Amino acid sequence: MAKIALLCAIAIALFVWCVPVRAEEAPHGATAHGAEAQPNLFSGSLADSLWTVVAFVTLALVLGKVAWKPLLKALDARQNHIEKQIRSAEDSRQRAEHMLEEYKQQGHNVVRQATEEAQRHHQQVVEQTHEEVLGLRRRAREEIESARAAAMEDLWKQTGDIVLRVGTEVLGRALSPQDNQRLIDEAVTRIRHNGGL
Repeated sequence: MAKIALLCAIAIALFVWCVPVRAEEAPHGATAHGAEAQPNLFSGSLADSLWTVVAFVTLALVLGKVAWKPLLKALDARQNHIEKQIRSAEDSRQRAEHMLEEYKQQGHNVVRQATEEAQRHHQQVVEQTHEEVLGLRRRAREEIESARAAAMEDLWKQTGDIVLRVGTEVLGRALSPQDNQRLIDEAVTRIRHNGGL
């Protein structure tokens, strides 16, 4: 109702403002000086002006009920729809940022786990290699000791043979095998007690 009263007040103000104050009667379309007057909405009679205002107010009322309300309702619905889409887009953006942070964290965790696994694997390889090297050293020592023992045994045999030949040449006679063995054993024992050759 306030809108109707406002429209009526505007229409009356236009009517009062547009109706020229006439000092004398002039023919239609002419001024006191003989020049053509500008045509305006209220240049006719009072009845024409009144009907114009009534038609305007009626048109405003009809448009208000038939066109403006549905138009405003459609605009409000459109505004609500756009606000809803903006909220939805903001929620989607926040979810996407949250998911991005989760994926970054998962990526960091995967890299950290891969690094730890690589370090563990490296440590295992180093330990395995160390054990293999120790095993190779132990086998090499055993082989060296075995070869040394075999060489010493061979050397003792050769020493015994040399002692037998020397004894035969020095004494000038052949010794019995028992005498030879006894002399060899004594010589080997003496050499071993004296720290080797």
